Amino acid sequence: MEEFIQRAFGVGGHLSRLISGYKPRTPQILISTKVGYAFEKGEHLICEAGTGTGKSLGYLTPAARWAVEHKKTVIVCTHTIPLMTQIVNVELPRVAQILKMEKLNLKYQLVKGKDHYICSSKLERLWQEKLRSNDQESKIVQRIFKKVNQERVSDRTGLGFDVEDVLWKKISASSCNAVTKPDNCMLEELKGKMQKSHIIVTNFAYFFNDLKMRKKTGSGSLPPYDAVIFDEAHEIEDVCCNVFEKEVDMNQFEFLFENLYKRNAFSELDIATQLELTQMRQLFIQKMDSLYSRIGKGMKDEKGKPVAFKLLSSKIDMSEVCSILGSFIEKIKSLRLRGVSDILDRLFEGNDDLDFIGENAKKSWAYWATVTGRDNLKLHAAPLYPKVVLANGLFDKVPVILASATMSTATSKGKTFAFYAGRIGLKEYGSVIVDSPFEYETKTMIICPDDAPNPDSAEYGNYLIDKLEEILLYTGGRMLVLFTSFETMNNVARKIQKYCTEGGLNLLVQFPGCDREKIIHQLKTDSRTVVLGCSSFWTGVDVAGDALTTVVIAKLPFPQPNEPLIQAQLAVIEQANRSSFFDYMFPKMMVKLKQGFGRLNRSMQCQGAVIILDNRILTKRYGKMIINNLPKCRYSRKLEDIVNILPC
Repeated sequence: MEEFIQRAFGVGGHLSRLISGYKPRTPQILISTKVGYAFEKGEHLICEAGTGTGKSLGYLTPAARWAVEHKKTVIVCTHTIPLMTQIVNVELPRVAQILKMEKLNLKYQLVKGKDHYICSSKLERLWQEKLRSNDQESKIVQRIFKKVNQERVSDRTGLGFDVEDVLWKKISASSCNAVTKPDNCMLEELKGKMQKSHIIVTNFAYFFNDLKMRKKTGSGSLPPYDAVIFDEAHEIEDVCCNVFEKEVDMNQFEFLFENLYKRNAFSELDIATQLELTQMRQLFIQKMDSLYSRIGKGMKDEKGKPVAFKLLSSKIDMSEVCSILGSFIEKIKSLRLRGVSDILDRLFEGNDDLDFIGENAKKSWAYWATVTGRDNLKLHAAPLYPKVVLANGLFDKVPVILASATMSTATSKGKTFAFYAGRIGLKEYGSVIVDSPFEYETKTMIICPDDAPNPDSAEYGNYLIDKLEEILLYTGGRMLVLFTSFETMNNVARKIQKYCTEGGLNLLVQFPGCDREKIIHQLKTDSRTVVLGCSSFWTGVDVAGDALTTVVIAKLPFPQPNEPLIQAQLAVIEQANRSSFFDYMFPKMMVKLKQGFGRLNRSMQCQGAVIILDNRILTKRYGKMIINNLPKCRYSRKLEDIVNILPC
């Protein structure tokens, strides 16, 4: 493997023939060597690689060689769509060319969730319905039908034009009731391509849903695989715990019952059987209503006020409702109805989840209830940490590579992966840390203004608005402001809108369902742009060069302890007589802060300032730890020093 890596990345090697002006990168070669070794030895590897090291090509090249040479299948998972797109459209074609020079043929396939694909049967039916119509929807259906049949387009993005959600739901493959699949079924065709692929690229959600299915049934949507690579691996925790969360409410059962009763197989039953099933359904709903009412009465805080959520610390007797629903499911099975297996599976899963939540038996899980809208009560359970579901079922089965720019924690003894590895359940692993080649000390400045008030004080809101306007006097745009709260972000947007308009600045604000890539494109192409972002904008924003010169972090991104799962995690840590702040809150904050910091430096040409408007860096003992965890840069407490770092 090492000889191959030298042939691929070395002086005069394969890449130098493929890329004009290519120069070998020592960090990239180190990553590739470590990954190749891990695959050959069947070991896990944590790889932290700073921006600009070329880590994707670094891990893909040995993975592809190993897979082709040994007839193996490797799953590559990313968290964000831009990285997934880059891997499929840029990196893997290049890796395929490298292997071609070795007389090896690489096959790879992109896989997304079912709702991204077109159902041929649904589209055919809708096309037939719309043949005599001339409305706008029928014209779009005609375009889609033509694309699918003439160009073999299979998914939504491949169409090349927007399709409204209402129409897309009518033709997507998210749910299919077909007993036998038609010859032109997109998902069956995709399944065939996956079986022949050496590398399958997908996202975290798809992979963990597949893993969830494997744990239940022994098989999943993905074919059997021999190794897994997670890029953006710092995001594993939230996605994994969310996918494995169990959630039960009345609406889901009512929906399934209604769906079942609309099926042809049910309407063909005799009246007596229909009546028997209806009575069982009504009894189940009645008992569930009574049970949920009792739980709902306890949804109060210590002062007796209603609360939106509450941790459940004791067992709930679900035996009666589970028994009734179990009898209903068995009755349906005994009737051997066709075309209802999907509903039966979901009813069985719901019943299983009810029983699991009611038992409240696993100490490694959190249990809670929530109330939304008009008394809509839901019961939940989720693993406290990814290790609960990953240690057995993934890490004990195949070698796993975990890659990211932000997984380690700096200590007095150097960088360590102890916090990260402990939470995901990795006990034995190799590790490699490769620093970014960027010249942070000369091209980046961290500014923490010494006039900042406490972020929880009454005066902080006005300070934030005034400071942003002051910063814009220096930058004239080319700025990304990161928030930890949508409410704060929207309030700031309203307050500075007039200032931006009068100054000829283009203010763009993230909102639910917005086109993130469109916002980023505008930041890249219009130097008078200011972007306010929250949540997803802390990662994946890739703007190279002088298009982005200033990143402002409004508050240190500590996790919000008002979320049930986080509250449960903190309680477990405190019960073990450990510090929930230093064992959870601080490490989690640092990972996100480093991600936000990384939005500024995306290429060797990038230069500018990261401004943190949170005085805790100056007033708290952990302030120095924060600075030490960030790349070594020039540091200032005066905003006016920004003129010494902004590019001309």
